[in-house]
Amino acid sequence: MLALAAVTVIPWVPASPPAPVAPPVARPCRLAQLHVGGADPLKGVFFNGATGSLVGRVTFRNMGRVCSLLGRPRVRFVGGPSATVRQLQKRLRGDAPALDVLPPPFSVRALPHGRSASVEIWWSNWCAAANAGDGRLSQPPAAVELALPSGGTTRLDVSSSPRCDVPAAPSTVSVGAFTPLVPGPRQSTRLPLSVGFDRASYRVTAGTVLHYRLILRNKSTRPFHFTRCPLYFESLGSAHEIHVLNCGPVRTLARGASATFAMELRVPRRLRRGRAALFWELGLGTYLPQSSGAPATVTG
Repeated sequence: MLALAAVTVIPWVPASPPAPVAPPVARPCRLAQLHVGGADPLKGVFFNGATGSLVGRVTFRNMGRVCSLLGRPRVRFVGGPSATVRQLQKRLRGDAPALDVLPPPFSVRALPHGRSASVEIWWSNWCAAANAGDGRLSQPPAAVELALPSGGTTRLDVSSSPRCDVPAAPSTVSVGAFTPLVPGPRQSTRLPLSVGFDRASYRVTAGTVLHYRLILRNKSTRPFHFTRCPLYFESLGSAHEIHVLNCGPVRTLARGASATFAMELRVPRRLRRGRAALFWELGLGTYLPQSSGAPATVTG
């Protein structure tokens, strides 16, 4: 192991986390084994809104044997003026897993006992009869009904509705796929390290590799020891990679001490030319990961 004092720049190594292994698909979850509820304990299913729409989430906790929750439920509103309102269900756009986070520790292909999955719902344009629109509110439905792909329906109370913008258009509900619901990391996992680049800006040619340096500094009042090398995420425009930090040559940073790490990022030939943002985040899967950004120019 190299002594820290002898190291000027910690070299970059192409270490990446192992690819997640998808488990075999278990038998479909049955409604009788699921505890279904709104994500917000006070407001129920719908707890937020923007531009007149309501955003909500429904959770499905597996209280039985391992089972699969694939696809997305069928959603419709019932009760109140629902019989007079045309309803349209769409697939929620952008509900694919984010690329800058760790894969969840379990899969909806085989949802373990005690684990939960969730579904995101966007609801807009609720227009009961005689509502002239212009953002007016209508009487809300009594409940939202969800039907599982494997069969069985359940209802959850609804106390509010989105505004009526276009009375002639249907009420639209955009429904996401079942996704694992994983509690956030504990505060004790936060890394006491600040992140900074070695330059104010960068320049790189598309189709080459961007070489840069990243400086990590111990912000805590005591020495920091790497119990294991953390994951980091780097991106330049649409180009992104996840790697394991080469912390082996450092291991311990004294109070206020810093270490400089060499970094590499492959820049695809198809990457858009011009101004871009270089972004770097340390400690994927930890509490409030430290990150930093710098402007960059892509040429070629």
